[in-house]
Amino acid sequence: MPAIAPFCGIRYPVRGSALSALLSPPYDVVTPEAQSVLAAMSPHNAVHLILDPPRPGDGPGDNRYLRAANRFAGWLADGTLRRDPRPALYPLEQAFVASGRQYVRRGLLGAVRLHDFREGVVLPHEGTLAAPKADRLELLKTVRANLSPVFGLYQDERNHTQAALAAAFSAEPVGEADTADGVHHRLWRVDDPVAVASVQRLLSDRRVLIADGHHRFAAALGYRDLVDAAAPGLPPDAGHRWVLMFLCSASDPGLLIFPTHRAVSGLRDLRAADLASRLERAFRVETIAEDVRRTSGRAWAISRLAEHLGKSTAFLMVTAEDQKARLLTLRDDADLGSLSLPRNETLRALDVTLLHAAVLQGVLGLSPASQERQENLTYLRDAGEVVSRTLAGDFQVAFLLNPTPLWQVQAVAESGEVMPQKSTWFHPKVPAGLVFREVDPRGGP
Repeated sequence: MPAIAPFCGIRYPVRGSALSALLSPPYDVVTPEAQSVLAAMSPHNAVHLILDPPRPGDGPGDNRYLRAANRFAGWLADGTLRRDPRPALYPLEQAFVASGRQYVRRGLLGAVRLHDFREGVVLPHEGTLAAPKADRLELLKTVRANLSPVFGLYQDERNHTQAALAAAFSAEPVGEADTADGVHHRLWRVDDPVAVASVQRLLSDRRVLIADGHHRFAAALGYRDLVDAAAPGLPPDAGHRWVLMFLCSASDPGLLIFPTHRAVSGLRDLRAADLASRLERAFRVETIAEDVRRTSGRAWAISRLAEHLGKSTAFLMVTAEDQKARLLTLRDDADLGSLSLPRNETLRALDVTLLHAAVLQGVLGLSPASQERQENLTYLRDAGEVVSRTLAGDFQVAFLLNPTPLWQVQAVAESGEVMPQKSTWFHPKVPAGLVFREVDPRGGP
């Protein structure tokens, strides 16, 4: 595993409802509408740093990145943010309810040494896109701080790391807040050298799988290389060689993976009956008898999809034209030889891989390039929202998926492959604003 180090966190000196008003989800899940809501909650909400909207007249002398940098510096100067006096690790607990069940997930925030992906120490499971990577790099270059953590997983089946932090988790937290996704967050500081050394020793032989934050990690690598090119000879432990990361055991009972569904719009001459007929070449197509315009019918249809989790490749297709849902199940004798499928067997077998290759490209004609540009494609997490908006005519057709099991995510990453974009949604997200990390190439972690 890459080295993990304590750092002097920068935090809001408030807790409870005051801190709740200052946290923001990661930038890539904040819609324009949500950005406005978060910005209105407080002039000091973290969204003003991670996702300040562009303005007319923006240019080299005034733009969203410079505004974020000026705010960050100003908030440090006026006491809105305060730097902790000593380097520390920051254990984090997140409590939430999903599907009627109470969950608790625990991990810790620390500075993690950067490694190129080719080294096999930090493993990605999704590819990165040029535009968001450039955006996060420009923000990091200008603010010179990690404003939102990367989310990493490591193997610890016996939860030794949590045991080493047991005293911290039983103490009074330094931060506590609730977020709009229903998650209760509690944050601690651990600066005891013995406890820090114990955690470092336990994690020293583990690899990290990036669960969330691929673009932020790639931007940190890019910034490291830019600084080294401009100022060669900086110390091996210089601050630009590290990144803020939330580390969680892959076996933590509170680690959940949700699917991200696909909705399609803007296609000419798309007819539901014709689409269903064309899909029958590779799928068994079963029209759901229940009326999905009704809540009970929608729940029944989604439950039918869930029956196939871990058993067979299946999707729930909802079409606006006839207001129906159809269960698509891959035929055992389906001829997939003409599809552009990857060679890696685990990657080939992913539901999301087959959806993109067999349905989005093979039947609907959406090229891989157009899918990447999201020209006709919208990604949504909430199944109910997908169905409702499709039936309302926002989309022509939508495809609901089952979640990708963690073992498949790990197998793909360990083979050196990456999954299609937005294949996973690790829940809950780690918000921006619990702790920030200043990146100082002249200092340590």
